[in-house]
Amino acid sequence: MVQPCQGVSVVLLKSNITRLTARSIHAAGYHLHTVEHLSVMDAPNLEHVAVEDLTKMPNLKSLFITQAPRLHKIAPLPALPELRTFMVTTSGLVEVPNLSHVHDHHRQGTNSSLSYLQAIDLEGNHIKRIPAHALRVRADQVSLNYNLIEEVPAHAFKNAQISKLSFRGNPNLRKLDENAFDGNLLLRQLDLSNTAITSLPTKGLEKLETLKIEKTPSLKYIPSIYEFQSLVRAHLTHHFHCCAFAFPERHNPARHALYETQMANMAQKCGKSYKNTPSKTRRSLPPEYMRLSTVPMLYSGETTSTTSEEYDGTEEEYFSDSSSFEDDGPGDFHDPVNRSLGVSSFAECGSFSHTRRQIECTPLPDALNPCEDVMGWSWLRASVWFVITAAVVGNIAVLIVLLTNHTELTVPRFLMCHLAFSDLCTGVYLSMLAVVDLQSYGEFFNYAYDWQYGTGCKIAGFLSVFSGQLSVFTLTIVTLERWFAITYAIYLDRRITLSAAAKIMLGGWLFSILMAGLPLVGVSHYSSTSICLPVESENVGVAVYQGSLFMTNAIAWVTIVICYVQIYRSLGGGGEKYGGRGAAAAAERRIANKMALLIGTDLLCWAPVAFFGVTALAGVPLVDVSHGKVLLVFFYPLNACANPFLYAILTKQYRRDLLTLIARTGKCNWLIQKYKLGTPPPTAQTNPSAPAPLLPLVDYQRSQSQNKENGEVML
Repeated sequence: MVQPCQGVSVVLLKSNITRLTARSIHAAGYHLHTVEHLSVMDAPNLEHVAVEDLTKMPNLKSLFITQAPRLHKIAPLPALPELRTFMVTTSGLVEVPNLSHVHDHHRQGTNSSLSYLQAIDLEGNHIKRIPAHALRVRADQVSLNYNLIEEVPAHAFKNAQISKLSFRGNPNLRKLDENAFDGNLLLRQLDLSNTAITSLPTKGLEKLETLKIEKTPSLKYIPSIYEFQSLVRAHLTHHFHCCAFAFPERHNPARHALYETQMANMAQKCGKSYKNTPSKTRRSLPPEYMRLSTVPMLYSGETTSTTSEEYDGTEEEYFSDSSSFEDDGPGDFHDPVNRSLGVSSFAECGSFSHTRRQIECTPLPDALNPCEDVMGWSWLRASVWFVITAAVVGNIAVLIVLLTNHTELTVPRFLMCHLAFSDLCTGVYLSMLAVVDLQSYGEFFNYAYDWQYGTGCKIAGFLSVFSGQLSVFTLTIVTLERWFAITYAIYLDRRITLSAAAKIMLGGWLFSILMAGLPLVGVSHYSSTSICLPVESENVGVAVYQGSLFMTNAIAWVTIVICYVQIYRSLGGGGEKYGGRGAAAAAERRIANKMALLIGTDLLCWAPVAFFGVTALAGVPLVDVSHGKVLLVFFYPLNACANPFLYAILTKQYRRDLLTLIARTGKCNWLIQKYKLGTPPPTAQTNPSAPAPLLPLVDYQRSQSQNKENGEVML
């Protein structure tokens, strides 16, 4: 179907042509010398473009081909002096056509300043390579979006004058040669979003004003701000890259020191030039004295660059460096880690001023990703090591003593082992954060990628969620076991057996592993913050996951509270329900009081975390990560170091078990003799007026099975 447009525009729509030639256009009823715009749309059989015939259309200004899947290559284009737009989109091109000769005629003529291309659009093809010198053109914008480009070779744009260049949506683009953009005399905007690049070369980017590298998590390191002399806007992927722009002296100390030296030399040189220059000639100073070659830090102001729409004169007008800005004070970028940082300078001969330039950088450091170290505060950095020591040493001591006395393994002992292991995992999680904090002190944003997107952060996050869920689950089972033992004390058959406890804890392990493993398979992720917790809600699935974490904890705590209310009610009335055995009832009441103290301690640790987590989940975070670290890294793990002492180490039974373990080694006999219980404890038969000795919680069932009239048990 041939559908001519008004005047000199030609549109071949849904054509079955296999070759685009002058004859096919003439056959459609057009005079070649009048054609200005040629469009071919939906040409499934088009395989060849007779580029030599394009010279027969001297007024051709735009060539547009789309939806031509069989068009794999286009021969080098001849001189087309009036061509302004070249677009081949959603077709089958496998390499960039050579456009370097399009304006050769004008380069030799007197009006060479008029020869430039407004747009080169090769979006949506199957381009894998960029041939050398193929894009040695003058162009306002070149789009290579959504192709299969794997590499940009060295000097791919040598002697080109391209203002805007885009590689967006090339998922296979991993390598940019160090000299990939070298020789491009006018690159103002560069888009490398949705690619897989791991580094960014800086040669040829001296005049770059806008940099876009969004949705490219593979980019580990951003070059120093000193490498971008004219950068105004940067739209990046990671928050910590903007931190690097904010603190260049920490990002690249060597480059910052070099800049300071250059600035001092330039200030001295510029000052002397100003003094030695007559007043009549001060306005005609050499360009190198007009401003510094490298501008640091961040600046704000309006930047104007001439585009193709403004072009109406010479080449120098179109490609002129017309950037300008006004100096402002510090912007609202982010509170600096150290306010004593030096400010940047912008110098002009005759006027030397200190100011701070600001780049419009996104994503800005926010509540979840501030420009600070892992621990943030010095007191938190010191305090966390005390928590780590108590958690790791205490829980290891509990596990050693309980597991070596496996012959006397009871349900309470069994549950304590699981609780100690979960708390030990919390200690390991904190130790990983503390070590990374020491290694990256003062410059964490230089290590942020390797840590947050590496294996270490995934392991730390897994341990954190796993230990939290398993600890809550174990405490719930401990409470239920006490509730059964105390509420149904006279029914010995109503007890949680060891086999039943093992099955229950197996379910708890599977649940904890599931909840900790989901972020590893795409449901939320651990890399959203430096403390490796899944706190960022990106979609409904992640919100459901985070909500389930808080709901399971809430259900567990409600269960614990209900159980202890029932325990207190069953022990009420001074023990009349047990036939007047007031001493036994009082002992059980003391057990309940101690257990309530333990659970209350844990509840105080978890309540703030749950509160702020729920508010963040609702979209109204009341605390940022900087302050939330005090809760998530300090208060939250307090139970991990308190549990081993409250549940085991401070009990008499644990001390007896520890002495038994020491006795087996044959060492420290003096200590064993000092604390050895050589005399049997008084009983109701030997001393009816004296109460029985204090027994630990782990031997509660054993004491219940013995038919004694009076007795006490303790944790």
